[in-house]
Amino acid sequence: MAGYGVILAVSALASWLLTFAARRLAVRCGVIEALSDRKVHKDPTPTAGGAAMFVAFLAAMAAASRMGTFRDVFQRSTEPLGVVLGASVIFGVGLLDDIREVSAPAKVAGQVFAGSVLYLFGVTMFFFQVPFAGFISLSADLEPLLTVAWVCVITNAVNLIDGLDGLAAGIVAIAAGAFFLYSHRLSETGLLPTDSIGPLLAVICCGVCLGFLPHNVHKAKIFMGDAGALFLGLLMATSTMVVGGRTADAFSGQKFFFFAPIFIPFVILGVPMLDTGWCAGRSSEHAVRGPRCWRRGTSSTSTTG
Repeated sequence: MAGYGVILAVSALASWLLTFAARRLAVRCGVIEALSDRKVHKDPTPTAGGAAMFVAFLAAMAAASRMGTFRDVFQRSTEPLGVVLGASVIFGVGLLDDIREVSAPAKVAGQVFAGSVLYLFGVTMFFFQVPFAGFISLSADLEPLLTVAWVCVITNAVNLIDGLDGLAAGIVAIAAGAFFLYSHRLSETGLLPTDSIGPLLAVICCGVCLGFLPHNVHKAKIFMGDAGALFLGLLMATSTMVVGGRTADAFSGQKFFFFAPIFIPFVILGVPMLDTGWCAGRSSEHAVRGPRCWRRGTSSTSTTG
């Protein structure tokens, strides 16, 4: 655990320090989240926090590669290089969207490319878990398809919850921290190989979120933007793939931690989603009498009283 503790500290400290620089650079370059009726924030806010998180990730990976604790991880496979390259692709796509808006198809294409890079360097799942039905052994044709699909689903799920100060970073920090403890326990009991990159990615993901959170809690001084949200999603997708998708042996908690990155955002946003759907239905039903649920872009629950 000492080695992972060092990497957690490196990633958190680097993320915290680099966010100061990212904030100044974003203001200077005009990478600012403007005000609009669809936004919650009341002041223009820099939105380049993802850059600090990404560079902190690179620093933590470089530090881990120099430590004997992680020698097997970096010497036995090309997966670390694949993760760095895939993360670079997804970060670039998100940063471009933060600077100038990118269409949804273009962003999906970037996510597909990042997932393809992961697969080419061996970061993939060999088995897919079907809830209540066991495991499916993936063929050579299905491995790249499901790897790319998994990356797209998880990155968009994390991006979905990045709407309130500290929400995405806080949720991902908790999820990544819990997943690290779980995967490290599997490694200790011999259910996970010592060269698995899953626990390392989980602890780095937790660290960069913890370092970024002091800048992002209400009232946020900087946002992570799509660059940060998509990047965190890729780390979570990768860590769950190489832990939960590499063996058909069932063990406690396997299904929960495998699907948690998908379920958590929808649990967190369940009430707002239902409220939005209900109000949209009521508005269309009573269109003749005028809208009752929506007033200047907010729901009736936030305008009453």
